[in-house]
Amino acid sequence: MLPHSDSPIPRWLAGTAGVAVLAGLARHLLFRALEREAFVTPPIPPQGGQSETTLHASTFASGGRVLHAAFAPAATAQAPALMVCHGDDECLSDWAPVQTMLSRAGISTFVFDYSGYGASSGRPTVRHLREDARAAYRMFLEATPAASRRYVLGHSLGSGVLLDVARELRPVPDGMIIASGFSSARAAAVQTGKVPARLAWLLPDPWNNLARTRRLNVPLLVLHSRDDEVLPFAHSERLAQAASRLQELVLFDGMPHDAAILPDYIEAFWAPIIAFMLAPQAPRIDGST
Repeated sequence: MLPHSDSPIPRWLAGTAGVAVLAGLARHLLFRALEREAFVTPPIPPQGGQSETTLHASTFASGGRVLHAAFAPAATAQAPALMVCHGDDECLSDWAPVQTMLSRAGISTFVFDYSGYGASSGRPTVRHLREDARAAYRMFLEATPAASRRYVLGHSLGSGVLLDVARELRPVPDGMIIASGFSSARAAAVQTGKVPARLAWLLPDPWNNLARTRRLNVPLLVLHSRDDEVLPFAHSERLAQAASRLQELVLFDGMPHDAAILPDYIEAFWAPIIAFMLAPQAPRIDGST
């Protein structure tokens, strides 16, 4: 028998359900609104001079979108190789000097532009960037069939993109690098002023890097500047504390957030990364992450 319509129980249940539905709808709408505004996609830069290192341009499919990538091989096919998930407001041209430097150091690199970034088609969303990273890793493997070791790096925004798919990557990379990353997209959104602190509880956290770092089973190198003007270095300290296989936490002084790609800083910023990748005893991981 159905309860009588005057019973307070159905009204209470209906009210609770209604509040839950409204809260869920508010979270969804807030997330979609922020997602539309969250990504800064730079315009395609004009063609400059030739890089001193040959950059092999390529395209590949991600869903129904076409993404652009640049591969810079080292002198030998067996050299260690690195795939980069870059930050926001960046594109391939920003990474060309880094790729040149790493090629000289004996490291091959594969960098790609997410959906909507650079010349890549589509628009950036969390789901699209997840698909992009999966597709990029497959292309990275194809580009480096003889590499002695493979590593993956997430810079800033790219830390969320990379950790989102880290446990899916096969074969498992030999190590992971988080540069100027964040512990939580929600916390980063509050600290960068994209979301008022009072509304943070409404926001889903699609890139909970802290939780994902706890589940990693690969050597992890974490780097951040104490003087980062965008994301406080406490984010990386939390990631380092959570990691089960932390190789090292490197904290720089006097470097800005984008030191990884700025000419005045790249040599100093990348020195510990190069040492990590070229270390003779770098462990090879054959299990799953």
